[in-house]
Amino acid sequence: MKLPSAKWWKQASSKQNRAMNYKKITFLFIALLLSSFISAQGVETKIKEQIDALRTAHLNSDVSIADALYHPDLILTSQSGKIYKKDVALENIKNTFESYESSDFQFLEVSNEVVITNYINERKYKDFPKGKFRLTVVWTKHEDVWKIISMQSSKVKERKK
Repeated sequence: MKLPSAKWWKQASSKQNRAMNYKKITFLFIALLLSSFISAQGVETKIKEQIDALRTAHLNSDVSIADALYHPDLILTSQSGKIYKKDVALENIKNTFESYESSDFQFLEVSNEVVITNYINERKYKDFPKGKFRLTVVWTKHEDVWKIISMQSSKVKERKK
């Protein structure tokens, strides 16, 4: 039996190296995609937790929770077009809400430091009818915590039947 030549071993070895390199590149690409997906899912989870905390703040008139969620430079635009800073937004938390539910979430991760959310919010102030609003919220990472830096609310008109 004749053994393969040195040239054959060299060619086989380089083919194996190329195949191994392709496998490594494919593995790294998949790992990168998965880490991006997991990172995006992590951000969405953290921000949804913050939205739930904001719900708690509204239902319990808990200014301290809202204070922790709002960025110091908050700009809040109401459905009537009025602009409020953080101090006025915190005063609004003191108003009693009977219900406050959010749904239909959409997320846009602009960067590692900025995420935009859009969602429906149905709420009812005490002594007022229930209202349905679409909110666009800009979140920024501030001191390693996601905080609301800008929020705009638009009343959703119900279609007449």
